[in-house]
Amino acid sequence: MLKARNISFSYKKHGPMLFEDLSFDVPKGSTLAILGPNGAGKTTLLRCLMHFLTLKDGDVTIQDIPVSRMKEREMWNYISYVPQARKLVFGYSALDMVVMGLSQNIGIGMTPTKSDYEKAYRLLEQFGISDLAEQSCNTLSGGQLQMVLIARALIKEPELLIMDEPETGLDMKNQMIVLETIEALSRNNLSIIINTHYPDHALRCADKTLLLGKNSYIFGDTPDVITENNIRDFFGVEAYITEAHCHGRNFKGIVPMELVRKDPDPLHSDVPTDIAV
Repeated sequence: MLKARNISFSYKKHGPMLFEDLSFDVPKGSTLAILGPNGAGKTTLLRCLMHFLTLKDGDVTIQDIPVSRMKEREMWNYISYVPQARKLVFGYSALDMVVMGLSQNIGIGMTPTKSDYEKAYRLLEQFGISDLAEQSCNTLSGGQLQMVLIARALIKEPELLIMDEPETGLDMKNQMIVLETIEALSRNNLSIIINTHYPDHALRCADKTLLLGKNSYIFGDTPDVITENNIRDFFGVEAYITEAHCHGRNFKGIVPMELVRKDPDPLHSDVPTDIAV
């Protein structure tokens, strides 16, 4: 579906590379998680994949067609994008927001049809939020707004869904709703790229993981990439990966234990090792 080959990016013409010589692919019906510490370039990478930013080197292709050679409308025929959920300036209803996902298919000066609104309503029903159809998006919770944005992205039936930190800022229940939605969409043969801060979420829903560091990266099957050693090396955290069995499935979780300290002497450490309670 999507392939990136030897891609590099810098914000300045002769400045340092934010990432360099990255290669990875997202096959049809698979989910890729992009992980890494703050500043590693996760969101910038998403913007490069969608040609919002121009790569310094390398190529990104969709269905073997270079994105750089696609017309904007052609690219968006394949891709839908779910940005981070934020409060909106305009008070569109949830139903109107979902219908906006069809704006590319609605001619200038034309209005959405009854069937467009029916399709949007069915998506809200699918996500269990049809009762919010007439409610202003400005009044929705973060989890509710995120589901509306996902429905907006899906209404045009894309082949690739790109999501920027879709579960960030949500409570545990709404995070689970988002993760279960991603799993269901992948089972329906949709290709997905998710940028996340949570390695345990990648373990749950991603087939492949791209782990970005300051000057390196690892790409491969998720269980091979998200290991205790890689968490220590890329995030500077000693962690333990545990496993539980529930309802016929195995689930992996990550227990962060302590920071990796370069200076073992607590008198010279920035973080105290013993805190009295």
